[in-house]
Amino acid sequence: MGTSHSQKKYEPTHLELYFYDDDPGLDYRLSKCREKTEQKDRDVIRTLVGIYNSGINPYSDHLRPMGEVEDFSDVHIEFNLDQRLDQRVYNKPLTSEVAAVWIEGSEHRGQFDNSVVLHGKDRSWKGIWSYHGCYDPLSYPLFFPRGEFGWHNCIPKVGVNEEQMRPGIFNPILYGKRLFQQFAVDTYVKIESSRLDYYRNNQDTVRADLYQGLVDSYRTGVEDATEVGKRTVLSPTFIGGPRDIRHRYMDAVALVRKYGKPDIFFTMTYNPNWDEIKNELYPGQEAQDRPDLVARVFRAKLEELRMRLFHNDILGKVRAYGYVVEFQKRGLPHAHWLLIMQRKYKITCPEQYDMLICAELPNKKKFPELYRMVTKHMMHGPCGVLNPECPCTKDRPSCKDRYPRPFCDSTSQGKNSYPLYRRRDDGRKEMIRGHMLDNRWVVPYNPYLVCTFNCHINVEACSNITSVKYLFKYIYKGHDRTSVAVRENGKKDANGNFDEITNYREARWVGPPEVMWRIYDFDLHQCHPPMQPLQCNLPNQHMVSFHKRDKVERVIKRPHIEESMLTEWFNFNYHNPEARGILYHDFPQYYRWNVTNKVWQPRKNSVYQVGRLVSANPAEGEHYFFRVLLNHVLGATSWRYLRTVNGVHYPSFREAAMRRGLIEEDKSLDECLTENSLFQMPSSLRGLFATIIVFCEPKDVADYKHNNPNPSAVQQLVLIDIRNMLQSMGKDIRSFPLPQIDDAFDDASGVPREIFEESSIELNLDDVRLADMLNKEQKAAYDDIMSTVDTEQATSGVAASIMPGERTAYSCFKIPLTLDDSCCCSFTKQSGTAKLLQSASLIIWDEASMTKRQVVEALDNNMRDIMGRQDLLFGGKTVVFGGDFKQVLPVVRKGSRAQIVGASLRRSHLWEHMRHLKLVHNMRAQHDREFANYLLRIGDGTKQVNKDGDVCLPDEICVPYSGDSEKDLDTLIDSIFPNLNANMTNKDYITSRAILSTRNDWVDDINLKMINKFQGGEMVYHSFDEAVDDPHNYYPEEFLNTLTPNGLPPYVLKLKIGCPVILLRNIDPANGLCNGTRLVVRGCQRNSIDAEIVLGQHAGKRVFIPRITLCPSDDEMFPFQFKRKQFPIRLSFVMTVNKSQGQTIPNVGVYLPAPIFSHGQLYVAMSRATARTNIKILALPPNAEAEEEDARRQEKKMQKRKQRARVEEMM
Repeated sequence: MGTSHSQKKYEPTHLELYFYDDDPGLDYRLSKCREKTEQKDRDVIRTLVGIYNSGINPYSDHLRPMGEVEDFSDVHIEFNLDQRLDQRVYNKPLTSEVAAVWIEGSEHRGQFDNSVVLHGKDRSWKGIWSYHGCYDPLSYPLFFPRGEFGWHNCIPKVGVNEEQMRPGIFNPILYGKRLFQQFAVDTYVKIESSRLDYYRNNQDTVRADLYQGLVDSYRTGVEDATEVGKRTVLSPTFIGGPRDIRHRYMDAVALVRKYGKPDIFFTMTYNPNWDEIKNELYPGQEAQDRPDLVARVFRAKLEELRMRLFHNDILGKVRAYGYVVEFQKRGLPHAHWLLIMQRKYKITCPEQYDMLICAELPNKKKFPELYRMVTKHMMHGPCGVLNPECPCTKDRPSCKDRYPRPFCDSTSQGKNSYPLYRRRDDGRKEMIRGHMLDNRWVVPYNPYLVCTFNCHINVEACSNITSVKYLFKYIYKGHDRTSVAVRENGKKDANGNFDEITNYREARWVGPPEVMWRIYDFDLHQCHPPMQPLQCNLPNQHMVSFHKRDKVERVIKRPHIEESMLTEWFNFNYHNPEARGILYHDFPQYYRWNVTNKVWQPRKNSVYQVGRLVSANPAEGEHYFFRVLLNHVLGATSWRYLRTVNGVHYPSFREAAMRRGLIEEDKSLDECLTENSLFQMPSSLRGLFATIIVFCEPKDVADYKHNNPNPSAVQQLVLIDIRNMLQSMGKDIRSFPLPQIDDAFDDASGVPREIFEESSIELNLDDVRLADMLNKEQKAAYDDIMSTVDTEQATSGVAASIMPGERTAYSCFKIPLTLDDSCCCSFTKQSGTAKLLQSASLIIWDEASMTKRQVVEALDNNMRDIMGRQDLLFGGKTVVFGGDFKQVLPVVRKGSRAQIVGASLRRSHLWEHMRHLKLVHNMRAQHDREFANYLLRIGDGTKQVNKDGDVCLPDEICVPYSGDSEKDLDTLIDSIFPNLNANMTNKDYITSRAILSTRNDWVDDINLKMINKFQGGEMVYHSFDEAVDDPHNYYPEEFLNTLTPNGLPPYVLKLKIGCPVILLRNIDPANGLCNGTRLVVRGCQRNSIDAEIVLGQHAGKRVFIPRITLCPSDDEMFPFQFKRKQFPIRLSFVMTVNKSQGQTIPNVGVYLPAPIFSHGQLYVAMSRATARTNIKILALPPNAEAEEEDARRQEKKMQKRKQRARVEEMM
C-alpha cells in the first residue's frame, strides 16, 4: 500500500479510482488502459464516469476521496522468506496473483474484522462489516454500479450465483480479471468468517459430558444442564487445518495397515492451455483471469483420470487410493495421487518399473505426438549453471530436485529414494527454453497419461521408498501459509529509532483458484475405501451432547443414550456367534453402522469401509491398554470379556493386556530368570543372563545382584563366568554396570578371547581320518591347499552352524552392515580379531558365491593393513573360498539382474588374482548319479525347456495338479511330512525334512498352516513394536504390527512343543547360536523359550532364548527407526530357498505357485535333497499357468498394448 494522504504528486489508488473528478480522472484512467489511443476505450471510460456522476450509485455523493483523508497510516506488508521454515507451505509466491493473507492468531479467535471504512464528505466515518449487504457495492462498484446489494447474512440460498456464464447476458464479474480474483478471494473470506462466527457464537449453547458424569450428577441432585459438562468447542480450524490433516494422515496409515505400502505416486499439474479453458476465455483474458474455469476444468480432468484409473484399469487394478489437491502459491492447482495396487499388479522390480514409467525422450519419428507432449510438459528446467535464476536452483548450490540426473543404461532401485530410471545416452536432444536438453532432464512419466491429459504428470514407483510417513506427510501437509508483518512506514520507537525487528505472524495464504474450488465445494482430498472412525471408550465413558437449556433427567433418559458404537459391537457379537471371528477394526468391512438407530447391520452390497480406532497414547493409561485389547481380541462381548484371560478375571485392562502378552511387563526379564531358575543349572542361567544384558536392553543390570545377594567369593566366580560368556558374544563385561572382578580371583592368562576360543576347539579324530576318504578331485585340492581347517566362514550363517569352530563372516570379521566399494571391517589392528587373523595359517570361507564382493574386498583391505603387506592379496594369508555360482547369488534388494551379477565375487577385482580349483562331483546325491546329472543340467541351464523357456520337471517328482490350490498344498505337506502326528516328538524326523519356497509371504502362510496341524498346546507370543522418536504417534501400534521386515520375527509367533524353528540372529556363535541355526522347541515359558540345537557341533545342546530387541538390518526400509522386541526365531517347517542354501535336507518339498524369479533358486531348492525319490515339487503346469499366472502376465501385456495403441491412436 502506497502513501495515502494528500500530496502534490498524489495519484489515487484502489476505491478512489471509481470516484474521482471528471477531466483529470478521465486522463488518469486512460493512462492505465492497455490501448491508450483507442477511441472506444475513451468512450467506455467516459460512460462509466458519467454513470457514477449521474447519481445512479447511491453512495457516490457521500464519499470523500482518499487523498483528502487525514492521518491515514501508510503501511506495507513484509514476507518472511526464511529458508528454515517449511518451504513446502511457506514458500514464496511463484506467480503474480491476488491472494488473501489471513492471520489466524490466538487472540479473539474467530473474529475476523474484515471491513471497509467510509469517510463521508462531512468528515464522519463509518465501518461496514463484511456481512452487510452494502459491503460488496462499496468495495466493487464496477461489479455493482447501481449500488445493488451483494452477499449478506440474510440472503436466501439458491442454486444460481453471479459466477456463471449465461448466453446473451453480460456479466461484469467474469470480465473483471484481477478484480474478479480479488472479489472471489474476498467472498471466500466472508464465507469462512461467517462460519467461524457461528462456531464462536454457539459454543456456549451446546455442552457435552461423559455419560457416567451425567448419571453421577443426577444422583447428587443436579437438574440443570448448565451445571454439568463443558462447552462443546466446535472446531474453528479450517478444512486443511492441523487437526483435519492429522485425521486424514491417520486414515491413510490405516489404509497402509490394511492393504500395504503405496506402489505408485504421481502428481498431475493444471495446464492453462487446455482447449477446455481457451475456448471459454473472453477476448484478452488469460487462464489466471478466470479462477472459476480453472477450478471447474481441473476438477473435470481429475474425474476423468479417476474413471480411467479405477474403471479402465490403465495402470492395473487399484486396491486403494488417496489424492490431495494443492495450490501452493503457484497460481494453478495440482493433485498428488497415491495408489495401492492389488497384489498381483504390484510393481516390485526394475523390469516392471520400465513397463509403466519412462524417463527418456521418445523416438520423434515413431511417436511424434508423444515426443511433442514430453518436450512440452516433462522437461525439467533448465536450471543450475544453465539458468541460475530457476526457482529450484536459486539461492542453492545445486538443483533441489537433483537435475540433471546421471545417464543410466538400465533401471535400478535407488537407496532411500525413487528408482533410478533408465536414461540412456542415445544422443536425443531438444531445444527447451533456449538450451539443448537430453534424457538427463526428463521428468519420469507414463506415456499414456501424458498423451491423454496433455499436461505435466510426474509418475514415480514408490513401493520401495521410505514412503509411509514421507509420502503421506508430503501430500497431507496442509494449506499454504506465509509469515508476514504489517509495518507502518516511517514509524519510530520511543528513542527515535526505526523498528528493525519485525514481529512476524503466521498467516494463511489463499489464492483465487483455491477459493473458487472451496466455494464450489469440490473435494480437496479423497480416500478410498472410505474410513469409519471407531469409538474406543471405557465403560460408560462415551461423550453425550446436550443443549444448555436441557434438564439432566431428560438427557439421561433419552432413547439409546447408553448405547455407543462399541457397546453395540459387544451386543452384536453376543447375539451373532458368526461375527465373533472379526476384530473390531475389521468390523466395518462386513457391517455398517446405522447412526440413527445406533445398531450394526450386515452390508448388503459390495461397498465397504475400513475401520480405524481412534488413536490413544500410552500416557492415557487404561484407555490405551483397552485399545490394545480391542486390536487383538476376537469376538468380545463385554468389557469383562476383555479383562478375562484363560478363565481368570483381572481388575484392569493393563493387567489383562499384560497377561495376554500384548504389552511388555516391567519385570519380564526378572521373571525370565525366575522361570528358568526352577529347573536349570546355574551355568545355564548365567548364559541366559549374559544374553539378556547384551540383547534385551535391561534398565538396571546391577539390580540383579541386589535382588539375589551372594557371598563374595561365589559372586566373583559368577562374574568371571559371565565375563567369559560375554566375550564369546564379542562383548566386554566392562561395558555393563556390573561389579568389578577382583584380580585375586581372576586367573585370566591375558590371551585374547578369539585366540583362546580357537585354540580350545577339540580336534575330532573322525575329522582327521576324512583325509583318507577324499575322492580324486578332493584329494588334489586338499594337497594343493596343504593345510587343515581351523576356521570356516559362511555368509548365510548356515554352513557356520554345522562345522566345528564356526563363525559367520559378519560376526568374525566385524563386517559393517552398510557396504560400499571403500568399506573396511570394523576391527582395529591391536584387537583380538586382528591377532587371531595374524596367527592363522588358513582361512576357509564357505558359501562365498552368496557373498557380496564388497565384503571380501573389505577383508582384503584389513588383512593387508594388519599384516603390513599392502602388495599381497589378503596380506599374504591363504584364503580358500568355497561356493557354487550355479546357486543363489548375493541378495540385492530390488536389484536388477545386472546389479545382482555385479555384486558377486566374480565381479571383484580380486577374482583374477585367485586360483580356481573345481569340484564337479555332487557328494550330497552321490548315490543317485542320474539325479546329480539332472541337477547339473539345471544349474548349467542346459535342461530341456518348453516354448516359453520354462524348465520341464519330471512327473515323478511333481505333485499332481488338481486346480484346487489348498488340496494340492495338503498333498505336498503329506508327501514331505507323512504321519506328522505320530512323529512330533522325533527330532530326527522333524529336522530331516522341510518345504522350500521363494517368497516370505508364502513361507509364513504355510508355516502357519503347519503349526495348526501340529498337535499340542499352543503358545502365542506377540511382539512389542515401537517407532523410535515418534512423539506425535504418527505410527499407531496396529500399523507397526503389520510390518515384518526381512530378518525379523513376525508380530504373532505361534509355537508348540516339538516344532522346528530357525534362529534369526547371531546370539552366541561360540556356543552354536548363529543366524540360521535350526532348533526344536522343548519348552515355552512366558518370557523365554527352551530349545535344543539339532545340527552341527552343538547338536543336542539345550539353550534358552529370551525376547530381545531387534531392528531391521536395512535402516532405509522405513522412514523411522523401527524396533521389535520378540523371540528371534521363526518356524522352519517351511523356509525360503535362500535360507536353505548350504544345508542338506534329506526330504525336500518345493512350493512354486509362481515361476522362479532369481538366478539359482530352482537349482538350490532341488539340490538340497539327497535323491530324486526324496523331493516333491508343487508347481503350476503350463496349462494352469494359462489360467492363473500366465493370465496375470497376459493382462499386463494387454494393458501395455492398450497404452501403446492409445498413444498411436492419438498421434
